[in-house]
Amino acid sequence: MVKFVTDIWDTFSTVFKGMGITARYMRKKPVTQQFPEERWALPDRFRGFVHNDVPRCTSCTLCAKACPVDCIYIEMEGKGKDRRMTRFAIDYNKCIWCSLCTEPCPTNCITMSHDYDHSVYLREKLVYEFVGDPVIPFKPKKAAREEEAEA
Repeated sequence: MVKFVTDIWDTFSTVFKGMGITARYMRKKPVTQQFPEERWALPDRFRGFVHNDVPRCTSCTLCAKACPVDCIYIEMEGKGKDRRMTRFAIDYNKCIWCSLCTEPCPTNCITMSHDYDHSVYLREKLVYEFVGDPVIPFKPKKAAREEEAEA
């Protein structure tokens, strides 16, 4: 009989605790954001998608060598100063956003952007080409900040 009464007491006390928490949150202003129009303010060190500033790139392939999952594809032709990049692509199906590719870059042309929302229906569309007919639907951090400053 004592166990029955304590079980009933525990039931009512936990229900009232839960209702108290619910009542506390009902008085607060909601934090819902309308996602495509409103975005969270991201910290400066946020690691989003990788971006390459192709005109500054020297085709040294250090970023591809530093990548632990081999998601950076670089093809080039020529030797020495006549070397020319024919392909620079990043496969975001493999990328783990570790930022290890940005550290060895001698010209700082490969950076992490503040972009994080690239929804696609086909996985093949997650391979972004940076040379030739570039398929780059995002902007690097610097360009995005300059546009915000102008607005």
